[in-house]
Amino acid sequence: MNAGITSSARLAMLLLVSGIMACRSDVEPLTPAQREAVAAYVSKVAPSPQHSLDLDFDGKVRLLGYDIDRAQWRPGETMRITWYWHALERVGDGWKLFTHIDDADHERALNQDGNGTLRWLYAPDRWSPGTYIRDSQALHLPEDWLGTAARIYVGFGRHGQRLRASGGVSDNKGRVLALTVPTPALPDIGRKHRRVPKLGLVQTKRPPRLDGSLGDPVWIFANTTQVFVETVQGGVAPLQASAKLLWDERYLYVAVDVKDGLLRASDTERDDHLWEQDCVELMIDPTGDGKSYFEIQVSPRGVVFDTRYDSPRFPPPFGHTDWDSKLRVGVSSRGDIDDDEADAGYIVEMAIPWQAFSLDGKLVSPPVIGDEWRANLYIMDLIADRQQAAAWSPLGTGDFHVPRRFGILAFEGPPEEMVGTNEPLEISADRMPKSMGRGPALDRGVKDTMIRKRVINRQHPGEPAPGPRDAKAGDSPEAPR
Repeated sequence: MNAGITSSARLAMLLLVSGIMACRSDVEPLTPAQREAVAAYVSKVAPSPQHSLDLDFDGKVRLLGYDIDRAQWRPGETMRITWYWHALERVGDGWKLFTHIDDADHERALNQDGNGTLRWLYAPDRWSPGTYIRDSQALHLPEDWLGTAARIYVGFGRHGQRLRASGGVSDNKGRVLALTVPTPALPDIGRKHRRVPKLGLVQTKRPPRLDGSLGDPVWIFANTTQVFVETVQGGVAPLQASAKLLWDERYLYVAVDVKDGLLRASDTERDDHLWEQDCVELMIDPTGDGKSYFEIQVSPRGVVFDTRYDSPRFPPPFGHTDWDSKLRVGVSSRGDIDDDEADAGYIVEMAIPWQAFSLDGKLVSPPVIGDEWRANLYIMDLIADRQQAAAWSPLGTGDFHVPRRFGILAFEGPPEEMVGTNEPLEISADRMPKSMGRGPALDRGVKDTMIRKRVINRQHPGEPAPGPRDAKAGDSPEAPR
């Protein structure tokens, strides 16, 4: 397939694509500009790729080969690869292309499924039998890549299913190996990029009240993360957020403050795909081995998605979604969700019991002072028809599932003001933020109670709710007021 295309050929393909869209009632039609963009990637003429392959996917699609712009791929470089597909039959609704880059030496995987204009506009369920598809991707190798080779897998996926591949080497994940590219390391590469942020977690003697306002005085003692950054290279993010974390002998407490000008969160059921709209996301790896890690998401409505992975993105498609974090959540929104009026953002508070991180029936021990866990925090934000994101620790790639790039949570002891007491805290003047005196702090708390608020406080299975007489400070997060 030639990179250039004549005006008459472009017109013919534009009519072809338009015809395809006209006979499909189950997919949203493309705009005229989108149809013109897609026409540059579709042809009736067989291509001549630089490197030939003959991979068949259930008799519906063949991968004929690929073009590649380099023989070696060094960390920090972007490689252009173009796949050439031949549509034989309609694949059915919902099928999408995937591209995975694996480092066999260090068990690292990069997900590049949505990389490329064609994949956003012209998924396989739109392909017309008899056409040839040019699928171009710009694949970036992270600065901190340590392997000596990158194995690139391709295939078709839908809701955990994979089209069966023949004619190549497939693995137990339903992927077929398309090529392996040497990745020689550079001397002293990316030293600054290998650093990840570190946050000291103060131990609290009194659990915070989960009401989404951050008005509880215990949060003043918590260290605050840096402002979240752009997820790949760590530059300025398109939206602002920061987080505070605390811990005690029973819970990990996480509070995230998000500045968001338009709140979008229509999902209402547990384990809905919250990442497709607005949400706060936590990934946490207690052992730091980069294998077993946990993912929790909370939307501005207080809806929860939680899952557990054995290794990055495994098992597909979304890990062990039967895992229950048993967390408690308090959420407040500064604005009305899903209307057309401007908003200001939202706050999510979480209390996650340590026992939620147990594996294979083995109860996990709570951390002790001096322990370090690995974790990352993300913000997903839907604007118009696309998603934007921010992260605490940048990942060097578009994939969020990179445990070796997670930040460090360092568990510290309680501050002096908390030692030896469970009574209401007296906050010294030097602990108060400069912009917050006692009067303004009260005003802010009053303001927070006036904004639209939704609070969820889940009781653990088998755990009785503390009554007014037997509840003790430190036993569990306080019920919202």
